[in-house]
Amino acid sequence: MKHIDEKLVVDYPCRWLYKLICTDEKALLSAIKEILADSEHRVLPSKKSRTGKYVSFNLEVMVHSEESRNFFFHALREHPAIKMVL
Repeated sequence: MKHIDEKLVVDYPCRWLYKLICTDEKALLSAIKEILADSEHRVLPSKKSRTGKYVSFNLEVMVHSEESRNFFFHALREHPAIKMVL
């Protein structure tokens, strides 16, 4: 990745990392499976909130274009089991 005139330039295909925040780990994992289907990906636990209400995960997925990267971001963000996507 390179920054040219403030625009991010990404060499595809590449692995892209999303941080997902949820309240229900099982629902989150189900949502990821539903959205990513057969796409190559890896899910790793990240942190829990102090009260344990929120859990975050790192999702690493192989993206082949800007369109697929944006599709995954928007599909994850729209899913009711996912509270936030970073």
